[in-house]
Amino acid sequence: MKYANGFTINATGHECFLTFLQTRPNGETKQTEEVETIVMTEQMARQMIVALAKVYNKVDSDRAAKKKVDVKENAQLS
Repeated sequence: MKYANGFTINATGHECFLTFLQTRPNGETKQTEEVETIVMTEQMARQMIVALAKVYNKVDSDRAAKKKVDVKENAQLS
């Protein structure tokens, strides 16, 4: 597994180039290096966008539901 904390996207023709980046402190500056580049079709890139949106909608709704439960439980404990 490779850790990345940034990315660039370059879409040309019917291909999408997704380059993962890793930025680390280097003294008083930051050093950014390319970790890996993935080339995919436009169709796959669009499918990935939709899939990630669905995943994070679910993550956000689960977090919101958990916060509501936690607040309610804390109020009952007081």
